[in-house]
Amino acid sequence: MTTISPLNRDIGASASISRTPSPSASSQVSGAAGGGASTTVSLGAANQDGRQAKAVVWENRTRSTSSMLMARNFADQPLAGRLKGLGGELLKQVAYDGEDFSQSIQQAPGGGQADTYEMLVSPSQVSQHGMGDNRIGLTITTRSGVSVELSLDAGDNSIAVEAKSSGKLNEVERKALGKLSEAFQKAVDGLTEEPPRVDLAGLTQFDSGVLASVDLKGEIKLNPKETQRLEFHADSAKRTVSFSGPDGVAKIGVDLSQPASWGSKEQQAKALNRYLQQVDQAGMRGQGNAAMLSMFKDALVDMNSDYGTPALAPRDMLLTDRDRATTTGLADFTASITQTEVASNPAKSTEKDSFAYELSQKTSISGRSHMDLALSQQQQSHLKARYHAPVSATATLALGLEPQSQNYKYTMIDESASSTTSIAYDQGKLVKASLEMQASRSTRVLDYMFGKLKSDHTSPSGKTMTRDLLPTLDPADGGQSMGDYERAQMLAKVNDAIFLQSNPDAIPNERE
Repeated sequence: MTTISPLNRDIGASASISRTPSPSASSQVSGAAGGGASTTVSLGAANQDGRQAKAVVWENRTRSTSSMLMARNFADQPLAGRLKGLGGELLKQVAYDGEDFSQSIQQAPGGGQADTYEMLVSPSQVSQHGMGDNRIGLTITTRSGVSVELSLDAGDNSIAVEAKSSGKLNEVERKALGKLSEAFQKAVDGLTEEPPRVDLAGLTQFDSGVLASVDLKGEIKLNPKETQRLEFHADSAKRTVSFSGPDGVAKIGVDLSQPASWGSKEQQAKALNRYLQQVDQAGMRGQGNAAMLSMFKDALVDMNSDYGTPALAPRDMLLTDRDRATTTGLADFTASITQTEVASNPAKSTEKDSFAYELSQKTSISGRSHMDLALSQQQQSHLKARYHAPVSATATLALGLEPQSQNYKYTMIDESASSTTSIAYDQGKLVKASLEMQASRSTRVLDYMFGKLKSDHTSPSGKTMTRDLLPTLDPADGGQSMGDYERAQMLAKVNDAIFLQSNPDAIPNERE
């Protein structure tokens, strides 16, 4: 008799276990190897809404909680919900027994009631692996070199799951996999939501002492013509994610190879909030797509969630509180988002709406010890955008081929910004501490009335500032006159001043 994994026995009121000599393909999964009496799983005669359950065909006789979830989701869920609970359950199953698993469920040919055992279990009719409209794959590689691959597929008439490993997992590895089950399901749920969203933070929190890397790939069909794709990778040295769809493409990479520059959790949260503000401001200025920018920000947060416990740096290379005041505390990263160009004006196809934004941070640390430490950190951003807007706040934009619809403003923005901090020590004494900020912006506005150009105005602006931080960080008395509270306030003020400013008018004067 086939047994059910003790990991998850309860599958809900719609399922029950029974013994019967003649299984019905519309409601049962065989658990016996031959004819005669067989162990079956009954899924009830009707769906939750009272409709008659569909006759289904299974790939094989293997029965598990994953199979029961597949049957329930196939009966009760639309396409977007057919992977509900399956990712997490499949990973739990692998973690529990360490065995490969493959199962598919498909509507029986013709949709009628099945009356033969061959129709109940027929691998040749259920080759649905990799064929679903929604496809998600997870690959986890252990430190010992074993690779575990999970795949989930969902289509209008089928669900397929598969788990396979390149070698035998030990108990510690299986436990580490099991801890990622909830995170995997959250990632699946986010991708299959409408509209899709990014939820990857949990997958970055794997046990790096046991697992070497985690990779996720997803392909979700939004409609007959459009697909959303996502690729994610995380290991002890880096994290990367990219996603693309009808609205555009976004990429984020985080470098974890230089933990000496990381700050406290509080400092990192503060820096991440400042970067998110920059994204919001760029989105407002460039009229970016709100849904895509939301996914981009979620991904930026997830990729910069807890970096884990880094290997201890040599004691004589540890940064002091004074050093950290000149950095963001975040790991270095690159991030970009590019929206699909849209020709929104039928009368002028060359006037396209577009939005492209880049954000990055790069840190350089050199020296054999804190005695000759040199540290430099640069933050950068670049925005290019074009969009149509009504001639006034009260007007409505309704572009068409008729001249009377051609009353609008066409705005083109090109701006860049950077903030660079540098410190240097000589024989243990701070000899350099500086902050350089730059921002430039060019805004060109074409004003049309009845399709005729009435004005073409370009507004350039820019500002550069260089500030010597040495008198503040290393005062003449060495800071001896400051109490702990005053010193902490001074360092916080310095740290507040280093963050990127994309608006030239927001850059302070050198002596402010």
